[in-house]
Parts: sequence; C-alpha cells; structure tokens
Amino acid sequence: MKYRTKLCLIVAAGGILSLSCYLYDLKGRDPIQYLTRPQSGAGDENAELQAELEGKTYPVHVKLKAVPYKEQEQRLLLKEAYDGLGALFLKENGDFEQIMEDVSMPSVYPGTQISIRWYLDTGDCVKSDGTVQNAFLKAPQSVKVQAVLSLGGESLVWEQKIVVCPPEIPDTEQKLQMLDYELLEAQETAAERVLLPDTVAGTPVVWYRKADDRWLWFLVLTALTVGAVAAGRKKEADTALRKKERGMQLDYPEIVSRLSLYMGAGISTRKAWERIVDNYEKKGKPDAQRHAAYEEMRVALHEMQSGVAESVAYERFGSRCRMPAYLKLGTLLSQNLRKGTRNLAGLLKEESREAFESRKALAKRMGEECESKLLLPMIMMLLTILIVIMYPAATSFHM
Repeated sequence: MKYRTKLCLIVAAGGILSLSCYLYDLKGRDPIQYLTRPQSGAGDENAELQAELEGKTYPVHVKLKAVPYKEQEQRLLLKEAYDGLGALFLKENGDFEQIMEDVSMPSVYPGTQISIRWYLDTGDCVKSDGTVQNAFLKAPQSVKVQAVLSLGGESLVWEQKIVVCPPEIPDTEQKLQMLDYELLEAQETAAERVLLPDTVAGTPVVWYRKADDRWLWFLVLTALTVGAVAAGRKKEADTALRKKERGMQLDYPEIVSRLSLYMGAGISTRKAWERIVDNYEKKGKPDAQRHAAYEEMRVALHEMQSGVAESVAYERFGSRCRMPAYLKLGTLLSQNLRKGTRNLAGLLKEESREAFESRKALAKRMGEECESKLLLPMIMMLLTILIVIMYPAATSFHM
C-alpha cells in the first residue's frame, strides 16, 4: 500500500470517528430537567454538566449522593452488621477468650455504608489497626472492645471482652519482640550495666556485638582502585600510542622532504639517512615519544652500522613504525637498493608533496578537535556569567 493511500485512509478514519463523536455529543446536548440519584448503598456518583447563563456556557461539577436508607432499612442493616461484627472482628482467631492472631477493625463494615468507630480500654496488646502484640505477654490479658455502628441517624453499640494470650510456640519474630521487651524492662532500673537475657521462650540466646563489616568495604574499594588503576594505565597507553602515531604523522613530510632534497643533490641514501639522524641528535634531548619516527631512524642506522644489510634495515624501519606511509617509504628505499629504482628522488619529491597535503588535513582536524575540547569550558563560563548577572536581579525581586 502506497504512502498516500495509507495517509488518506488514516485521515478518513479519524474524520469519521471525530464526526461520530461530535454528532453523539450534539444528541446529548438536549436540555435536562433532573438527574437520577444512585440507589441506596450504591455509593455517590460524579456528574459533569454545563450550565448556560446569559448566552455563555459554564462547566459545573455535581456530586450525586445515593438515596438514603429508610429508617426501617437502616435498623435492619445495622442489626445484620451487629450480628456479624463478632465473626468479622475475630478474623482467624477461634474465640474471644483466646486472641493470639491479629483482629479485624475496619472503619466501614464491608459491603455497606455503615461506619464503625472502635474504642479499646488499653492499647498495649491490641493496636487501633487490629494488630495484636502478644509476644511480650507472660500471662493472658483482658481487653474491653467497644464498636459504635452508625448509618444515617441510627447507631448501635457493640461491646465485647476479649482475652489476649501469649503465643504458645512463638516464632522467631515474636522471640525478637520478647527480647526487645525484656531489654526495655532491664533498663528501667538505675544500674550501670544491662544484663542480657540468656533465654527467650525456652530458647538459649548467645549475644555478640555487631560484626564489623568495614573489611568488606575496604576489599570493595581495593578492587575498585585496582580496576581504576588498570583502566588508567590502559588509557595512558592508548594516549601514548595516539601521541606517538600523531607525532609520526607530523614528522613524515619533513623526513621525506629531507631525503628527497639530499638524494636530489647526489647524496646516497645511507649518507642522507645519517645526516637526518645527525641533525636530530644535535637538537639535544627532544621528546622521544613525540618524534618516534626519528628514534626509529636512529635504530635503523645503528643496525646498518652493526652489520645489518641496508635494505633489510629500511624494511625493519617501516615494520617498526607500523604505519602505511612509513611501510611504503621503507619498501621504496629497499627496492631502490635491490632493483635500482629509476628517479628515486622524483618519487620521494612526489611523496613529500602528498605528505604535506596529508599534514594540512591533519592540522585542520587537530584544530577541530581543539575546538570541541574547548566547548565544555566555554559553556561553563557562560553559565557562570549568567549566574553572576541573574543572581542579583533575582534576589532584588524578593526584597
């Protein structure tokens, strides 16, 4: 299916749906005289209406309350809730004389609009949310519970006496709660030392100070430091390699140009090589990494002086430099010695011209890299200037 066809279908479908919704909305704009309230027990509803006043339309939010129960219905619902409140309160407990699990104390009776207010004569064992805390109990404790059920203008009061019992077989969490309670009791005296309990619910307890886990943090920090050092070393090696390659790229046009100049003047390849190395050594102690190409030329000269064949030394020089331009130069010089290449000086002159063009492109690229590196400092300076200018203006508005 073509793009225009798909576009037309989408526009047509959207137009049809929009028109349908608009027509349906017009149909529902007939003036209304009343609203139907929800049935009893269904809960309140929200309605969004529009009121037209003096030719203008205004939105109006209406909350429709459910139809209230009749007095007889209210009494009947309250009686049903009153009868079922005991089972609701017990939840998973067996009876009111042995409360050991959490109880249910909702604010609204389930499935109805009957509100419930709960009252306890003590909040030590049973909390307002129905949580039973019996882990610290050593004997059963009585608690009086009262609930007021309200619906409309009618209300009923439900009362019950319950007995909260200590756990028969406390679990680990309850045992820990018992220990907390015993430790609080032990600190109620003025003694300087707190005697730690040796048993809880018949289970022996052995106390230790919290283990010092700082060794683990030191181990993690050591591992992170080692990783950071390794990453930094690799980055330094990569940076040094890039610096070396960049320096060799910058030195190549000069090396080829000098070789072309010397050999064009009738000087042999080896003598030209020796002069270039001699001039480099006379400069003192230049950056060996920045001028790695000259260092490799010096190594090649030492090889030739120690008896290595001149052609082999040139090939090794190109292999050590590991760059296409130097490989080409080493191969060209080696072939000239072996096969006698014609017009070597002209070839080197042409190679020098191409090398200088490559160096121009490299210089342009280095300038672009410098501009990108300066972008972040420039942005930071701009933000600093904006803060310096805007802060006094912003503070003056609050004065």
